[in-house]
Amino acid sequence: MAAGLGVGDVLCFAIVAGSVAASLWATLLRRRLPPAAASSSSCVPPHDEFTGSTPAVWSGAAHPAAAAAWLLLASRAAAVVALAAVLLWDAVTYGIAIMMYYTEWTIVLEIVYFTIATLFSAYGCFIYSSSNNRRVRVTILPVRQSHDESVLSNSLVEINHGDDQKGGARAVLYQLGRFMQIVYQVLGGAVVLTDVVFWALIAPFMYSSRLSLNAVMGCTHSFNIVFLLIETTLNNLEFPWFRLTYFVLWTCSYVIIQWIAHGCGLTWWPYPFLNPAAPWAPLWYFCIALLHLACYAVYWSIVRGKNWWLNSYIIPAY
Repeated sequence: MAAGLGVGDVLCFAIVAGSVAASLWATLLRRRLPPAAASSSSCVPPHDEFTGSTPAVWSGAAHPAAAAAWLLLASRAAAVVALAAVLLWDAVTYGIAIMMYYTEWTIVLEIVYFTIATLFSAYGCFIYSSSNNRRVRVTILPVRQSHDESVLSNSLVEINHGDDQKGGARAVLYQLGRFMQIVYQVLGGAVVLTDVVFWALIAPFMYSSRLSLNAVMGCTHSFNIVFLLIETTLNNLEFPWFRLTYFVLWTCSYVIIQWIAHGCGLTWWPYPFLNPAAPWAPLWYFCIALLHLACYAVYWSIVRGKNWWLNSYIIPAY
């Protein structure tokens, strides 16, 4: 990065800094809501026996039955294996420098999500199967999204195996489940952004000797959305609007690390439009910022449409 900063550099920095500040402000504002405001509109059901609850973290979307839960477990485990294999194929083909791309960052985040989700599903299916032989009481919250979506920030996972359940273990499960849901919501926007930018802006003009459109590039920019859509179809997780802030922070973190890397001597940009010294760079930064809203809205609409379809046609059947 050049020693002197031009007007374009300052504008690019201002766009990213403004995005970070706005996202942090919105996140902190949400966290400062009083617990009563979050719980007053909660649609959390009363505690019930495990077979009567709807465990959102590991159960299937249509019905918390064993078949749906096992199907979700299988799809999550398959996603971990497939995405890890694609990422390894990608790294072997192009070298470790490929990890500088946003796509690979997103795939790594997907692997983290599906790994945690697989563990939750395996644990939930194990407890579900064991419930036929011993009395087990489990409740995993929340089940349905309320109009005040702040409830998602205050209650996600509560698992009770009886009086001997460790408070520390419950706290760990709560935090891990909350982290899992945040990552899922970040991925919804990030995967759409990745594939839109690649297929609409990069692939049509890919004539670089370093990178070319081939099988591995096609897999990395298709498996990510395919497995996430399968996950969305099968899971029972919510997708609130306020988690857009985490998606913005995720992308801003990537951009800032790119700046730091170039400040330390990196000479090439994974995405030329990220170079603040490039022509029209501030306009590119502004358009990408707006694209975050559109991409998150697309996936929010997908989740919303799925929930409407389930509530209208599938769940009443039970």
